[in-house]
Amino acid sequence: MSLQGLISPVEPKSIKNLLLDLIECPQGWDMTLFTNLGKVDIERKKIPGDLISSIEDGRLGREILAMRDDGCKVMYILFHGVMRYNKNGTLRLGKRTSYRWTEKGIRNIRRTLELVEGCYIEYARNNAELVKVLNELQEYLDQKDHLSTKGRSPIRTDWIKPTYYERVRYFYDGIPGVAVVGAKKLADRFPSPMNLYQASVEEICEIPRIGKSLATGIHNFLRGIQ
Repeated sequence: MSLQGLISPVEPKSIKNLLLDLIECPQGWDMTLFTNLGKVDIERKKIPGDLISSIEDGRLGREILAMRDDGCKVMYILFHGVMRYNKNGTLRLGKRTSYRWTEKGIRNIRRTLELVEGCYIEYARNNAELVKVLNELQEYLDQKDHLSTKGRSPIRTDWIKPTYYERVRYFYDGIPGVAVVGAKKLADRFPSPMNLYQASVEEICEIPRIGKSLATGIHNFLRGIQ
């Protein structure tokens, strides 16, 4: 089947050549599919390098915000490539090892994207699988009678549906050592978990009543470092 949608002009030529059905159009994320469900925005992240660098320089947070502001029906982050780890669980980045990120930390990123940011995750190990996944996604979302739902932990809210701020605060409350008051302070200072992933220990320490020990614990927990 043919894909129906848009692709960003900044996507590599090698990717655009694989997806000739998509029309080039400037946008703050990589792809958009037009489906029976509605408009679906997709940000492709080459893993591991592009994913990690986009978290650390803030790009991923901006891309998610752009998709959310676009008013799309569903947002996806597409992990493109393969994660490789050393025996001790640390992430391999090309020929070097990143001791700042672990397998657990990558799983935490995925959980954050799904449970807090509201992005579904798709995987494609190589270019051939990328084409296959996108076509499957188009076909699946064009179906009228079903969509899988993902369970979420309950969040206390004064509204019928929890606000984004409440989801962020609830996520922060689940970090070891961070209680309700600390979660609120974190949410006020870092309104998106991607902002917190990007922050240094020193920046986290700037929050009142969060000392260096807790700030280090927060920083390491998000990266899966014991």
